[in-house]
Amino acid sequence: MARATRAYPALSENTVSQIQKLGRDIAVARKRRHVSMSEMAERMMVNLKTVQRMEKGDPAVGIGIVAAALSVLGLHRRLGDLVAPESDSVALQEDIKKLPRDFRKSKQRTDKYDF
Repeated sequence: MARATRAYPALSENTVSQIQKLGRDIAVARKRRHVSMSEMAERMMVNLKTVQRMEKGDPAVGIGIVAAALSVLGLHRRLGDLVAPESDSVALQEDIKKLPRDFRKSKQRTDKYDF
């Protein structure tokens, strides 16, 4: 049985929808690899109900379980890229906003000893 937490009511409808999509996508990847739910559970070292809950998009399923599923499916590298700095478009937009609006070139120094 999943432990109750106060975080679940804080999840937006969009976030819940994305968790459910992740579960469906894991199910599709499992089926495309011709892996049964029971075999998936065995390889993940969890029970069948946990796999069923994950594939239904239950937000109570822990990230470690999702990581195990991705590993079984050979998709574990994607997990580390979820919030990689180079793909964080929100932070990139914030960085761009902080750039100075006006770039004025200062007078070029011409030192005779400048290499």
